[in-house]
Amino acid sequence: MVRVRDPIHDYIDLNDLEVKLIDTSFFQRLRWIRQLGPTNLVYPGANHTRFEHSLGTYHLARKIADAIDLEEDEKQLVSVSGLLHDIGHTVFSHLGDEIEGIEDHVTRTTRIVSESNISDYLENEGMSSKEVNDIIEGQHKLGPLVSGDLDADRLDYLVRDAHYTGVSTGVDTSRLIATMSMYNNSLFVRESSLPAVEVFLTTRSIMYPTVYFHPFARGAQLMLSRATKIGLSNGNFSTSEFSNFTEHKFLSELGKISGLPQSICKDFEKRNIVKCAVSITKAQVEESGLKSSEKQIYEESIASKIGPFGDPQLTIQTSDFPYETA
Repeated sequence: MVRVRDPIHDYIDLNDLEVKLIDTSFFQRLRWIRQLGPTNLVYPGANHTRFEHSLGTYHLARKIADAIDLEEDEKQLVSVSGLLHDIGHTVFSHLGDEIEGIEDHVTRTTRIVSESNISDYLENEGMSSKEVNDIIEGQHKLGPLVSGDLDADRLDYLVRDAHYTGVSTGVDTSRLIATMSMYNNSLFVRESSLPAVEVFLTTRSIMYPTVYFHPFARGAQLMLSRATKIGLSNGNFSTSEFSNFTEHKFLSELGKISGLPQSICKDFEKRNIVKCAVSITKAQVEESGLKSSEKQIYEESIASKIGPFGDPQLTIQTSDFPYETA
């Protein structure tokens, strides 16, 4: 057994299989993928990574499995699924989700689990990579523990992200987990813990506008997205290479591309980030007849109308939340 000290959950214990999985190149890469992308440009402490979040999710998944009295083989299955659930994330966590042609992080995660040596490690322990993937995708009876409304993933990232950004939160993970139970393949919390659930939901609603979708951080993410699209279209790197980049390697590659990508990279590193001028909701977009497929045309049209001082980094974004942070 290996014991790891975590600033959120204190000691986290790992068995031999879990250590092998962590030592794979796929999991070690997560050390160089920030959990909150470029949010550290707003909150200087937000430098925590997908690596430690994955350890935390593993730990809480195991605690939930213990609390609801799963069989030992099911506990191992759930904890491994929690450990591996984020190995498909691209640089700056959700940057790949902004770019057409890049498979989403869940799809990439399940592909890595089934096609790499991770599958061999699991099979050697009598575990099915398909079952692990089904849990990660929420398509398994134990899916709610890792991919649900009140799962180990959300419980870890809300508390961890609040800790590193300095946002006050009163989420009581111990209380929530201690009162959990399973019924008809759904995860429930006893009525006595409803106040703790309310705090959890309130914290989640606060974190989205103040952290996850802070306009400045979103501006930085959209700048990187624009530079990435140019790099891909020009053949400076492939979608496969992008999906395997660490963040320092990615910025290094962008810095080599003359023109706008290089300019964006320099601005990003100097914290010279585009500002939000107008915000429109998804409903307003639909009512106006705008089409997401013509986003670039709209951007170029607006920039040309601004005149010679039009910003080449101008980008359009609706204010609705397009994805979870998990």
